[in-house]
Amino acid sequence: MRGRLFWTTVLVWNLGCGGTITEALTAAPVDVSTINSMVHVAATPAFADERGGGLFIDLAGRVVRLRGDGTRAALESHPQNPTPPGAASSIWPLGPYTALVVTERGLYVADGGWLIAPAWQTRLSAEGFLSSATGIDGIAWIAHQDGLFRVEGGELKELKANGAPITGITALAIAPATDLRPGVWFAQGNTVSVAAQTSANVFSIRDSGLTADELTGGVRGIAGITASRTSAGEVWVITPKVLLQRTLVSWRRYELGRTPKQVMSAGRFLWLQSGDGLYRYDADAKLWSLAKGLEAVPTLLAVDAAGSAWVRVGDRTVSVAPSLPLRLTGLFQNQIVYEPEAVVQLVVPQGTALEAVSWRFDDNDARAVDVTKGQVGLPPQQNLTFHSLGGVEASGRLRLISFAALTDGLHTLEVTARTTEGVETKRLLHFDLEASASIQVSWQRDIRPLVEARCSKCHGTGTEPKMTTYDEWKTNAEASATAVRDRRMPADGPLDAAGIQLMQRWVNGGALP
Repeated sequence: MRGRLFWTTVLVWNLGCGGTITEALTAAPVDVSTINSMVHVAATPAFADERGGGLFIDLAGRVVRLRGDGTRAALESHPQNPTPPGAASSIWPLGPYTALVVTERGLYVADGGWLIAPAWQTRLSAEGFLSSATGIDGIAWIAHQDGLFRVEGGELKELKANGAPITGITALAIAPATDLRPGVWFAQGNTVSVAAQTSANVFSIRDSGLTADELTGGVRGIAGITASRTSAGEVWVITPKVLLQRTLVSWRRYELGRTPKQVMSAGRFLWLQSGDGLYRYDADAKLWSLAKGLEAVPTLLAVDAAGSAWVRVGDRTVSVAPSLPLRLTGLFQNQIVYEPEAVVQLVVPQGTALEAVSWRFDDNDARAVDVTKGQVGLPPQQNLTFHSLGGVEASGRLRLISFAALTDGLHTLEVTARTTEGVETKRLLHFDLEASASIQVSWQRDIRPLVEARCSKCHGTGTEPKMTTYDEWKTNAEASATAVRDRRMPADGPLDAAGIQLMQRWVNGGALP
C-alpha cells in the first residue's frame, strides 16, 4: 500500500542571510516500487532514459544498457571509430536518449546501441571532463577543466568570460537565469554564477545573488528543473549544510537536519540524497516524498524525466519509483514539436491490470483509451504493453493524436491511469509546440552549414545518393529527414536534438533554398 504524498513547511524570516526565506522541509514517507538490475554495475554516474532503463558501467568497465525490467542489452563500438573505447569511468546526459561516456581512450557518444567517437572528440580530453547538462533546446553543455562548452549541430563551441576560458567549474545545471532568460548555472568553489542567454549566440555572465554565508562549505551540487506552461523552471543548490531553491526572483533556504550529499534532476523531478534518506521533489505538484523501505543507504546513480531513479543499495542496483511508472513513446519531456500530429503510446509493465486510461491537453476535456486493445511489445520489449492514446484502427494501425487545436507555445499532456486495485497515477509531460512557427528555416542560412559539418564527408565523396547541392538535398529531403530523425544518419553519430529538429523543420516548411 502506497502512502499519499504531501508537503508541509514552517516559514521564518532569516534576516542574517540577506532576507532569504528559511523553511523546514518535511516530506511524507512513501513506499516505493523497485526493480532489481540483473547486472552488477559500478557506483559511478550513469544515464537514465525516460522510456525506462538507462546506461551504466559494469564492474569490468564496460558500458551496458539496462532495460526497464533490469535485463541487459549490449553496446558496441561504432565501426567508423578511429579507436575503440577502453574502460569507462562515468556516463552523463547529452540528450533525451543519448549520453556522453568518459573512457580511458576519450569521450564517446552512446546512442542506438553504439558508442560513437564525436567529430570534436580530439578537442577535449577525457581526463579533464567534469560534468554535462542538457537544455530544453536540445543543446548539451559540457564542463571541462579547459572551459565551458556547448554541443550544437554536432559542433563544439566554447563560452568565454571577457575572452578567457571559464575554468574551475565544480557543478553545472540548466535553469532560468535571474531575469528568467535561458541560463546555464555553474559553481566554482564557493561561488555560483549563471550565464544568461541574451540572444542566439550571446551570453551574459551574472552573479547568482547568493551570499558567502549561504554557500559556506562550498557547493556540492546544482540541479535544474525545466519549465512548464505554468512555471518558469527552477534551480537548486546544495552545500554541506543546506538546500537552496530559486524560483522566479527569490531564493529559499531549506533546513534538512542532515547533510545533503547528492542532488540530481530530470525534467520536472528532483532527487536528493541527504543523510541516509532519499528524497523526491515533484515540481508540478510541489510535493516532497521520502523513499521508504530501502534496505540500506542509497547512492544516486541516475534519474529520468518520468520520475524514476536508479540507485545503489548495498551491492544491488535498483530502479526506484513512488508508484506505477507511466512511460510514453512518441513524445518526450520538454520536446519542441514541429509536426501537427504524432503517434503517442503509454507503456506499462506487462501484466499491469489497468481499469482505465485517459489523457488530455492542458485543461481540455479528457479522452478515454480502450485498455483492452493494448499491444504486447516485440522482443526485447515483450515484457511491456503499449496503449495507443489515439486508438487503434481495425487493421491494427495506430492512430495519430492531433495538435491542431493547440496554439504555438508550451503545453501539457496529462495521462491518467487507474489499476483494478484502485491505484491512480498521473504523468504530466510538457512540450513546446512550434507547428506554425513564423521563422522559416532555409537551406543557405540554416541547413547548409549543418550539412558541410556533418554530412559532406560521406555524401560529397562517393556515398550514394550524392548530395552536395541544394537541388540534390531538396530531392532527398523527406528521406534525409527520416534518417536523421531515426538517428540512422549521419553515419559517424546522430545529430543532437536541436539539429534533428532543424532538419525536420526545414522539410516541413517546404525545403526552402
